[in-house]
Amino acid sequence: MGNPQRPDASVPGVRIGTSSAPASSPAQRETLSVEAVIEQARQMRKHNADTIGRRLGRGERLSAEVLYDVLHAQTLAGWWLLVDRHIQHGQGLTPEQTVARFVSWISPYQDDDSSALDTVTSFRVLGLRCEHELALAHIERALTLIRQDAARTFLTQVTRLVPASPAEQALDSSAGQEAEA
Repeated sequence: MGNPQRPDASVPGVRIGTSSAPASSPAQRETLSVEAVIEQARQMRKHNADTIGRRLGRGERLSAEVLYDVLHAQTLAGWWLLVDRHIQHGQGLTPEQTVARFVSWISPYQDDDSSALDTVTSFRVLGLRCEHELALAHIERALTLIRQDAARTFLTQVTRLVPASPAEQALDSSAGQEAEA
């Protein structure tokens, strides 16, 4: 990946393209274009929104698993749609640099924030009067865990993007050197 300290660093060996070559090995079959990942995120977000809407419309109880899936898909899709928006509107960065910027922004979400867990357990001593606060603390902790999982999924998807050919890598590196000159 690109250097997390430099959000504008390009992701080495990754080409943001609209198609992938026919795959012959399992590893090659798993490569995706950024457009395919963005479309997949849109579809998953729509599917989960339809699912939750249908269940609420029928008066069904929403399980924790359904809520987790919806919130995970919403988080992940939100990030990929932001990537798409940044790519579409240029901002002076190549698509690879845009993805690298998001990698550096999203990577910290993988870190465990144990302070939220401490908050959850500290409410137990306050008694039943704080049920509302306890529930909110648990929800905050759950949202933290969902963001961590979504960050891992995002970063895994980035590693599956279509790799650039050696010729394209050479062009990218020479273009980067010219821009620095």
